[in-house]
Amino acid sequence: MKYRVVFEYQTEDGAMSDVYNCRDEQQAQEKFDELRDSLMHAIDPDSCEVIDEPTHYSLINREAGFYGYVRLLSE
Repeated sequence: MKYRVVFEYQTEDGAMSDVYNCRDEQQAQEKFDELRDSLMHAIDPDSCEVIDEPTHYSLINREAGFYGYVRLLSE
């Protein structure tokens, strides 16, 4: 089974998107957790709509136009 972690965010300070291919589920989960924590520090979750699921974490502040998400995908 293949694992990917998809990451994207945009704020007034910058934007980034990337895809990480992982060798196993543990590596994918560790990368997902790391990027989820990064999003929580880059965008204040208290001012956003938040989706927090085991394989999908996203934040959006429609007023300010900020968003970010990380997804763990398996094939």
